[in-house]
Amino acid sequence: MVAVKFRCGVTLLALLSFSAQAQFSLPELLKGTGVTPELSGLQVSLIEPGKHTQSFALGFAQRDEDKLTLLRPDHKLRIASISKLVVAIGVMRLVDSGKLNLDADVSEYLGWPLRNPAFGADPITARQLLTHTSSVRDGPRYYIPAGDGQLRDFFDPASPFWDEGVHFAGEHNERPGTFFVYSNLNFGLLGEVIERITGLRFDQYMRRQVIAPLGLSASFDPCVIADEQRAAAFRKRPPNGDWNPQGAWYAQVDGGEPRCFYGMDMKDQGHAFLTHYAIGSNASIYSPQGGLRASANDLVAVLQMLMNGGELGEERLLSESAVQEMLAPHWTLNAQGTNGLSAGEVEPGGPTDGLMTSYGLSVHRIDISTWGFEEGPAVLLGHLGEAHGVLSHALFDPETRDGIVTLISGTAEDPAQFPGHSPLYRVEEEVLRWWLARRKR
Repeated sequence: MVAVKFRCGVTLLALLSFSAQAQFSLPELLKGTGVTPELSGLQVSLIEPGKHTQSFALGFAQRDEDKLTLLRPDHKLRIASISKLVVAIGVMRLVDSGKLNLDADVSEYLGWPLRNPAFGADPITARQLLTHTSSVRDGPRYYIPAGDGQLRDFFDPASPFWDEGVHFAGEHNERPGTFFVYSNLNFGLLGEVIERITGLRFDQYMRRQVIAPLGLSASFDPCVIADEQRAAAFRKRPPNGDWNPQGAWYAQVDGGEPRCFYGMDMKDQGHAFLTHYAIGSNASIYSPQGGLRASANDLVAVLQMLMNGGELGEERLLSESAVQEMLAPHWTLNAQGTNGLSAGEVEPGGPTDGLMTSYGLSVHRIDISTWGFEEGPAVLLGHLGEAHGVLSHALFDPETRDGIVTLISGTAEDPAQFPGHSPLYRVEEEVLRWWLARRKR
């Protein structure tokens, strides 16, 4: 047999060997399998078809010297970039109400000019922000701590947050609307657009217009999550230290007194700051790109609403046309790979190439056959996430209306040391393989 090379550098022979291996159970994945690392916690919720059928919670939510709190299905984790999918729902509610035009110059909503100096005649739009084609880049940072400045400072050459202009693309082929580069800063800008249009703090708007109508107890403010529902993200790596698989677990976020938002470490201090917060000044403090605290069960409701064309139970959150707009492909990597970077937040040329090849309005569109999975849906819709040790997926098959939400709260070893046959880490692949096997029963 001739070995054919895949994008991730895995030969077809290796792929066939991989697919023939035994499937792992969720408890086995929690403990570590030798080809996947030990996990601190794992929430998995299933939709089959269209209905929430099962939830699993394994591992622990909190641990200190004298107490271990086991992870439950209702525990809330920082879900990383799946937050972007939820924010997009909030944006599309404004579109449905006629308050936001996806293709208008976003400067009209911000109240200040957002223009890439390299493409000064080209407006930047909300659609481009949602699809990561805006020419806005993260640079070395994508949030400004509370009280340190305004979000517009990233785009002001006279500001210390200008960072030598790296928050804008400068290449001739990366003009707004044409080139995909995954950028968290897009969602700080969308948060500010929401605030300017509604006159509400970003977290308040999301609670009133998205989270509450979906019947969730999630929040972009971790300080309002009850202590008994808060789950931390863990690693076996101390801050600024090295991985130690035989060592202790270290909480990365939400392990002690919560940080309400960027720049405020104390709950009372943070909420005191909010009483003086100027609406539309710096929505990046709420972490719209990744800071939603939610459970896997909460995210089931999000997927069900999208499956149902904007309805959940008797509540209509979005018009059918808004959902269709979200799920449709707005950017697709061309055959030459010259219209965007497919590696996500990682530098191209490595194992995550091919992670993102089709994208809607903050919707990741995945053909898992290109990732080396032998059987599965023609397309999966939803979003992936990774931050502070958390690995997260919220994905559904629009044809069968099956779906899976996975929240891994942390790993004992660097998950990059456990590669698989796709741009995902091996442990993520194994959860998907477990789910695909269940679908065949």
